[in-house]
Amino acid sequence: MKVFNAFKKPRRLKRGDTIGIVAPAWTFDRSNFIKGLKKLSDLGFKIKYDPSIFHEYWSMAGHDRERAEQINRMFADRQVKAIFCAKAGYGSLRTLPYLDKKIIKKNPKIFVGYSDITILLSYLQKIGRMVVFHGPVVSGEICEGMNPITFKHLLRAIMKPYKLGQMKFSSLKSLRPGKANGILVGGNMSLIVSSIGTSYEINTDNKILFLEDVGEDLETIDNYLMHLKLAKKFQKVKGIIFGRMIGCVDHSGKKYTIKHILNDILGDLDIPIIYGFPSGHRIFKDINITLPFGVSVTLDGYKTKLIINRAAVK
Repeated sequence: MKVFNAFKKPRRLKRGDTIGIVAPAWTFDRSNFIKGLKKLSDLGFKIKYDPSIFHEYWSMAGHDRERAEQINRMFADRQVKAIFCAKAGYGSLRTLPYLDKKIIKKNPKIFVGYSDITILLSYLQKIGRMVVFHGPVVSGEICEGMNPITFKHLLRAIMKPYKLGQMKFSSLKSLRPGKANGILVGGNMSLIVSSIGTSYEINTDNKILFLEDVGEDLETIDNYLMHLKLAKKFQKVKGIIFGRMIGCVDHSGKKYTIKHILNDILGDLDIPIIYGFPSGHRIFKDINITLPFGVSVTLDGYKTKLIINRAAVK
C-alpha cells in the first residue's frame, strides 16, 4: 500500500531571481521595509511587490481580501520564485477564505515567515502539500542587516539543493532523551492551537513537532499545551522541539518556570524533547534559524541536536 505523506519541494532560489513580498498581517515600518529590500537587492535578487502592501485597515496592511490577493498574485506570477513576508503580528488568519487553492496547488514556491505567518505555513502545507520555511521577515531581521548566522541558514535552506545536516546550538537543552525520525512541522504555538477544529489544523502523527511562542504568561502556555494534548496532537508525535519561549514567565508569584510546565504536561511522553531552539521570536539582533517544514529530520535528545536529513529545495 502506498503511503502518501511527501511534501513538494519548491525550486531553489538563485541569484538574479525575483522575490515577491507580501503583507498578510500587520502594517510595518516603511523605512525598515526599504532597508530590507535593499539588503535583498544587494544580494543579487530582484524584488516585486504590489502597491497595496502599504494600505492600512485596523492594525493590518489592508483589507483581508486585498492581503490575500497579494499572495494569490505572487503564486500565479511565473517570474516570482520565492515569497517573503513584510511582517507578522496579526491578521494572516483573516486572509484564508480569499486564498486561491487552485493557483497555490499548481505553483509550489518558497514561502518564508514565522509568528502569525504560521497559519499560512500550515495552510500551504495542507492545501498545496509543499515544503515551507519558518524564517525571517523583511521589515524584521532582514532590515537589521541580518545576523550572519541567520543569513547563512536562510540562504542555505532556500538556495542549496542538498541536505542541510546538523543543527546544534549552545541554547539547546534536553528535556527528555531519545532519538527519533520524522517530518518536521510546527510554528507558533498560539496559531497552531487556533487551527484546531478547522480544515487546516496541523497533523502531528509520526512527525517531529516544533513549537515556539513569545511574551505569554505561563498559565497561557499551560493552556495551549493542555489544549494540544486533549486534541491528541501529542498522541502519535515522534518528538518535540521547543523554541526559546522568550518572555514566557510566571506572573502568579509562584516562581514556576516554563520547564516546570513542560515537564508537568509532557511527563508521560516517552519521546525525545529538546528546548531552546533559536528559530522564531528572538531578542533584538539574536539569531533566527530558518527551519524547513515538510522535510525529514532526526531529533537527537541524547546529543541535543536536530539533523535535517534532506534538501528543502530542488
